[in-house]
Amino acid sequence: MIATTQGCKTKQGVKELRKFGNTANKVKAILSVMRKGEKLKCKDITRRLRSKGYDADEGNINMFIYHYMLYKYLARERINGVNYYYPT
Repeated sequence: MIATTQGCKTKQGVKELRKFGNTANKVKAILSVMRKGEKLKCKDITRRLRSKGYDADEGNINMFIYHYMLYKYLARERINGVNYYYPT
């Protein structure tokens, strides 16, 4: 029996992670886990996406931010060699 809970399918109590539909959905999902004025590492963004039920990999999210979101939706600040992202 398959039941849905907050957009995630569960099969006998095992929670399945949902995938992103397209680029626009991925952008909205990433922006939804960030608050205004908050600086986050990619690891923190990925952790929050996973807690919302998305199938997110740190490397994939990092490259997606770099190619599609940097300077348009997010800004980057390097602190001690680590990239911190925050909404613009």
